[in-house]
Amino acid sequence: MNKRFLFILNPISGDGVNREEIKEILGNNLHGIDLSVWETTGAPDDPKRIRSLLEEKHWDGVLVGGGDGTIKMAMEALLGLDLPIGIVPLGSANGLANCLGIYGISDACYAVQKQRIKAIDLWRINGELCVHLSDFGFNAGVVKKSTENTSRGMMSYFKSSLSQFAQMKPYTFTLKIEGKEEEVEAKMLVIANGSKYGTGAFINPQGEMDDGLVEIVALNPEGFDEMVMLSIALFKGTLAESELVKIWSTSEAEICNPDGADFQVDGEVMGETKAVKVYRDEHTINFYCLE
Repeated sequence: MNKRFLFILNPISGDGVNREEIKEILGNNLHGIDLSVWETTGAPDDPKRIRSLLEEKHWDGVLVGGGDGTIKMAMEALLGLDLPIGIVPLGSANGLANCLGIYGISDACYAVQKQRIKAIDLWRINGELCVHLSDFGFNAGVVKKSTENTSRGMMSYFKSSLSQFAQMKPYTFTLKIEGKEEEVEAKMLVIANGSKYGTGAFINPQGEMDDGLVEIVALNPEGFDEMVMLSIALFKGTLAESELVKIWSTSEAEICNPDGADFQVDGEVMGETKAVKVYRDEHTINFYCLE
């Protein structure tokens, strides 16, 4: 008997998707699996509607087609259901999928067929679910500009990055980690469960998504030369060796943001955020993976 999977598809991910082509590829590569497709609408009740679908009948697994924001939304609906999740990377930048070794639809299908599963930690930031990466400062500003653009996709992200470079500035943060308080200046402060962004930059090369710990990463380059050095380290995976970076591993943290740096959680820009509490969620999620 074939297994039954619900395929949650965001039809406007990235530059938009060809529904029929994606369904055909999945159908040709997921042998022994029947797919039921449900498309997101962007409405606030999407997670509730997904949960209802999942509770109406028996399912053997779920596929999520979209980027990090789509995955984050779907995770809220899947908490506690103990269903394996396969990511079909269709977003502008598919950071979480990349962390799991999923770089395209064929990778997603292969991971599901081979039944390679990894239980991933989930985190809460002021109650907001975080699966992959959150940050203050530079990258959050880029994400904010990207969401304000009428165009979508990696080109929009690249243009926003160039614009954000011209406005890049340091922010002061106060960190409280394991009872110790420390003030730090950074142009970008990252709360990292995953290891890298969708661009391929390794922001947390030594982090593991199943070790019960999250990394706080502070980056504060000065001038063009240090920016170049930091960029090389990001893509070589040697960030932890850089003197321009500080990294803390912890199971919980408090961060004050008195300068009002932009803040995003898994690709979703938050409103003005002066302080956050970071703690581990009681659930984990089983993802199909190749790494």
